Amino acid sequence: MIPRAPFSRSVVRYKSYAVYAVDKVCSRLPPGQEKFVVIVDMKGYGYANNDVRAFIAALSILQDYYPERLGKMFFVHVPSLFKAAWKIISPFVDKNTKNKIAFLESKNLKAVMGQDIDESQLPELYGGKLKLVSIVNS
Repeated sequence: MIPRAPFSRSVVRYKSYAVYAVDKVCSRLPPGQEKFVVIVDMKGYGYANNDVRAFIAALSILQDYYPERLGKMFFVHVPSLFKAAWKIISPFVDKNTKNKIAFLESKNLKAVMGQDIDESQLPELYGGKLKLVSIVNS
């Protein structure tokens, strides 16, 4: 799952989308697999889509309603603007959820993600073999 920046300025709509996306991912997990990994690619993130409320809402949904489903959350291509926003967001994030979050440098994406994601499940754009499909139209 690679969410991009919020598509709507409405936090209610973004929360609905976050629930939809997590439910869709959970429905596709193989039998016996309970956890999933989220890759949040911040490429293209800037002032125009800097909605801290939306990120707090999404993290709140993950930690409050799916606490045992999130295996790991990788943030990649993180701009300094988001790093500043993270200082605002992080106090609202549960300690257990915070422990599952990693900010990765571009130079070691495959090596670090490969510790938690099998190469067959790692998207091609990060050096893996998985072709991405949209969850919106499926």
